[in-house]
Amino acid sequence: MQTMNRETWLNAMAAKMLPRFEELGMKVPPFRVAVGFTSSGKSMQVSGECWHSSTSADNRFEILISPIRGSEESDRIAATLAHELIHAAVGFECGHKGDFLKMALAIGLERPVTHSMPSPVFSAWVAPFISELGPIPHAKLSWPTAGGSGDGGEEGGEGSGLDAGKASSNQKKKQKTRLIKACCAECGYTVRVTARWLEVGPPHCPDHGAMETDAADEPEETE
Repeated sequence: MQTMNRETWLNAMAAKMLPRFEELGMKVPPFRVAVGFTSSGKSMQVSGECWHSSTSADNRFEILISPIRGSEESDRIAATLAHELIHAAVGFECGHKGDFLKMALAIGLERPVTHSMPSPVFSAWVAPFISELGPIPHAKLSWPTAGGSGDGGEEGGEGSGLDAGKASSNQKKKQKTRLIKACCAECGYTVRVTARWLEVGPPHCPDHGAMETDAADEPEETE
């Protein structure tokens, strides 16, 4: 028997939903589901996202379910999953209207369908699936949304379970206005440049080409 983790739970839940999609005339193309932050980053407002198969190396739709909800909200997670499966089935062109809206209402998502709220009809539909699979084996991930540092590795705050001043992750802090020195080894021509542009490439001396940066000035890469 396969060990149940949050990804196997999500993919098993999706498989149990597919017959209903087919009953409603919608075939879902090949896909996979994983837990992860969406392109919106650490947002408490975005619970899921569907990426088109053209962006995947093996031509599968990639569905990401945000870690903002835990096992106690398994029906909400299932609703988010169903929402993203509809996107894969009907295509992105109609947004949340047309075939998307028709399908979302048919399976029991409440208006506005952008919120992926399960109606009693939806909850009754997925209840046997949750009973069979158990709650999703995932604990809600939370982080401070106010009172933090505003950079990578935010400080602890309300809801984070951390004392003030404690980092919530080892995410590298962003270099905002710090200038890093670059010097030409041949003539000593010196400039300063932001870390952002160093990622694009080194600055160049007018006479001798690419310049070296001061290692002491460069941000650490270890995370």
